[in-house]
Amino acid sequence: MSWATILAVTDGGTGSEAAMKTAIELGQRFGARVDFLHVENDARDLVPYVGEGMSATAMEQIMASVDSRNAARREVVDKTYKRHCSGAGLPEVDPGLPPKQGEFRVCMNRLTGREAEQVERFGRLSDVIVLPYPGAADGDGEATLDAALFGSGRPVLLAPADAGPGLGKTIAVAWDGSKEGACAVTAALPLLAKAEKVVAITAREGDEADPSALARYLAGHGIEAKTWAYTPGSESIADGLLEQADHANADMLVMGAYGHSRLRERILGGATQGVLERSKIPVLMMH
Repeated sequence: MSWATILAVTDGGTGSEAAMKTAIELGQRFGARVDFLHVENDARDLVPYVGEGMSATAMEQIMASVDSRNAARREVVDKTYKRHCSGAGLPEVDPGLPPKQGEFRVCMNRLTGREAEQVERFGRLSDVIVLPYPGAADGDGEATLDAALFGSGRPVLLAPADAGPGLGKTIAVAWDGSKEGACAVTAALPLLAKAEKVVAITAREGDEADPSALARYLAGHGIEAKTWAYTPGSESIADGLLEQADHANADMLVMGAYGHSRLRERILGGATQGVLERSKIPVLMMH
């Protein structure tokens, strides 16, 4: 099992470069094609929200502001792409050509519209989607993440702004026995198979999660996993998972996303939301 196509969103925000570097590293590791996606805002999308009762002069000012913002983001993405891809001698391919099995290539897809919608569309025919963390995105990072997690049916790998090379040598799996957790583990099998060390981390909260059962499943795929159960204290589940992953020297975390309602998690807090806000290592999630 491997990955053949990787979609990486490059929006010109502070996390855009990290997403690009992470996607390139994964593409080289798996001999996969990396499709970078840059979506510019269409000022006409704003008309239904602000158009009624607005003067022509005000509308022109809004259009000009959107165009200026697009140009600034485009410049950042172009410089980053040149630094890491075209100017670095990486093999490039036209976006319209199909990928070739086992062949690492990069390409840039430039579109105008709503980023979340394009991520859904492109993501459904990609093996993994690489995104910057929502807080490091230029635009509505949460909407893009939601589209990737809930609309694409694909795993999402979130790259922190200071992500370094060599990710995935030691991978921690947050195992709670849930459907979302099982989906994330299955989606991460290509990464787990290449890891030097895999640790299944489970919080002792009930009888549903059995880390040894996960270890047996992974053994069937030729993956040796150590089990790591801990008793939560007063800290949140997210903080506990991140602390245990740090103790295991993990440089990546695999977990299910939004086992509870995302609205509930964003209002009341939850494991997914807490990890999104505080993780300093790449996290592969799937809903």
